[in-house]
Amino acid sequence: MRNMTKLILVLLPVMLLQHRISANATETSAQPPNTQSRPSQQPSITVQELAKRQAPALVGTGEEAKKNALAFIDWAGASTKSQDEIVRKMVAGARENPDIIMAFCDEAFAKQDVDHSRALVALSLIGEARSQAGMECMVKFARQPLPEKGTVVEGEIIERTNLAMLQAKAIDGLAYLRNEKADQFVVEAAAKNPSRIVRAEAIAAYLWNHNYDAKSREILKSVIRKDEVIFLDRLVKQADEPKESFNRKLAVYLKTHPEIMPPGPEKAEPQPKETVGRPPKF
Repeated sequence: MRNMTKLILVLLPVMLLQHRISANATETSAQPPNTQSRPSQQPSITVQELAKRQAPALVGTGEEAKKNALAFIDWAGASTKSQDEIVRKMVAGARENPDIIMAFCDEAFAKQDVDHSRALVALSLIGEARSQAGMECMVKFARQPLPEKGTVVEGEIIERTNLAMLQAKAIDGLAYLRNEKADQFVVEAAAKNPSRIVRAEAIAAYLWNHNYDAKSREILKSVIRKDEVIFLDRLVKQADEPKESFNRKLAVYLKTHPEIMPPGPEKAEPQPKETVGRPPKF
C-alpha cells in the first residue's frame, strides 16, 4: 500500500500536466503552426514570476467571500516557499470569518473526487486557520466512509486511498488546533479509523503537536493497535537537522525495530560445470 500511495502522489501532477497539454493542443489545433522558435524559460524565472503575484484578499461575506476564497485557493496552490508566511498571516486574519472558512470547506468536499490537489490545498488552509468552523468541517470530512468499491490496482482501491490521504490532511489540521475536543478526535482516529494511512498520520500529528512528550506517547500506546506501536517511534527529519544527527537516530530506530529490516540477499547456488555454456537438450 505504501508503494501505491507514493505512486499516486508521483503520478498525480504528471496526469494533471498531461491533461493541460492535451487541452491546450485541442484549443490551438485550428491555428497555423508557429514557425518561430521560442526561447526556453528557465524554472527560476517561473518561480520568480509566481512569487510576484498578489494574493487575493480574504475578506467579505456571502458570494463575495466565496469568490475571494476560491481565488485564494488558486493563488495558494501555486504559491512558492517564500510566500508561506504570507499564506499563514492571511489565513489567520480570516479565522473569524465563517463565510471564508466554509467556502474553503465546501470546495474541499466538492473537489475531493475530481481534483485531489485542490481539495488538499483547501483542507490545508482550513487547518492553518485554526478556527471553530474549521474544526467542525474537518471532523465532518474525516468521518466520511471510505469507498468499498472502485478502481482496483494491485489489490488497492484507488478512490479509497485518495480519500484516506485527504482525511489524513484533515487530521493534521485537527491536531494543529491543540484543544481538548480536537485531540480526542485525533486519538480516536489513531485507534479506530479503518485506514492505516489515517491512523498512522493521526499518531504522527498528535505526537508532533505535543512535542513528543511521554504523556502523549502513553495516551496513544494505550489505544492504538499492537502492530502499529512502531509508529510511535517513527522518525521525522527536521529541515535544519544535520544528516549525522538523523543517521544516529535512524541507527537506534533500526536496532529497536529489527523486524522492519529486509532479509539479506541469498547466495545463488553454482550450476554444474557441464551445463554452463552448453545448449539445452531437446
